[in-house]
Amino acid sequence: MRINKIQKLSSLIPSSNNCKIIHAPSDIIQKSKSLEKQQLWSFFCKIFRDMCGKELKKDECTIANLKVLFLFFLRDKEFFKCKNLRQDISVASFDKGILIIGGYGLGKTDFFKVFEELFKHYPSLKYKFFTSKELVHKYEICQTPMDKKSFFKSVERNLMFIDDIGSERIGSNYGKIEVLDEVLSHRYDKKLVTYASCNYTNSEFCAKQTLIDIGKRYGGRLHDRLFEMFNIIEFEGVSYRR
Repeated sequence: MRINKIQKLSSLIPSSNNCKIIHAPSDIIQKSKSLEKQQLWSFFCKIFRDMCGKELKKDECTIANLKVLFLFFLRDKEFFKCKNLRQDISVASFDKGILIIGGYGLGKTDFFKVFEELFKHYPSLKYKFFTSKELVHKYEICQTPMDKKSFFKSVERNLMFIDDIGSERIGSNYGKIEVLDEVLSHRYDKKLVTYASCNYTNSEFCAKQTLIDIGKRYGGRLHDRLFEMFNIIEFEGVSYRR
């Protein structure tokens, strides 16, 4: 049966009928700052429904895509066995951030908004969500050198997520600048962990070519740094918007 196949794929996810949904924050969160697999799944499903106004689609691809993220955040060594962790591209490590590459409509943005809300209650996992376009806008409204200094200080937070890198326009503020190149390079120099997502840049849906194309846009220096900064994770599936 299909449901058995899905359950076998990810032992960390209990069946929805047996999953006790717990509001976050809850008494459990207040008593403990650690997460277990079933707790994370329960919190995630509940917050997803509240934020997105619909139930999480629990098909095989969604579960596989979420599984690799859950295992990463939980520092579970099963993370290194996930098939969509591209260890042929970048050496996997819990000391790195994560870069999600995939097609449109696979939940990259929604998932990380849910994780942002969920992790507000867990200081070691807490991060701030930004879009690449938002960061460009924040830079462009800087009026003085002090404003620009403040902007780069604001992206020195320990953990942050940048959605849809490569989709933003070139920044303009008394000259043209690739804001994301500067932000990512700044975080690399400060040894800060970054989470990010991007869509495929090519019709072949090739993750390696996508990274090459990002390198062409931002330059060879950042291209090399991507492999040091990120575990490369490739999301699979068909757009949920169809």
